[in-house]
Amino acid sequence: MHSCYRHRSFLYLYRQTGFTLIELIAVMVITGILAVTASVRFTPTDIDLQTAKSDVIAALVFARETAMARTDGNSSVQFFATANSVDVQVNNVSIANGHESYPLTLKGTVSITSGTGTLSFNTLGETDSHTLGLTQGEFSSIITISGVGYAY
Repeated sequence: MHSCYRHRSFLYLYRQTGFTLIELIAVMVITGILAVTASVRFTPTDIDLQTAKSDVIAALVFARETAMARTDGNSSVQFFATANSVDVQVNNVSIANGHESYPLTLKGTVSITSGTGTLSFNTLGETDSHTLGLTQGEFSSIITISGVGYAY
């Protein structure tokens, strides 16, 4: 009788592997809720706005890096923002960045609604502190440029 008891407990230990149906259903429900939440958060309008924000930040970083790479001291590197485009110029001539060439028109109906104008970068990559506001419909986003030229 004693060996039979050990045999049953041995089988009982190995029969409890895997997940129950209730656990699998709970995981599927939670995954579904997360998927719906993520898909609602990223609407096509929001994606266009985020793309435009990334493009503007990339132009700011390119302007800063270009200014820091200039060693002649006479080069003027400027970032221009209008309502629907951004431009990076060296000595008043628009330049290209690999596959991007400036001026760059923002995609969709995204516009820069505040902070348009010119920023000049020195050889240390510094510029005036500035804020740009981007808007598309009911969505908006802010880009902050610090005095040392970082954009976020």
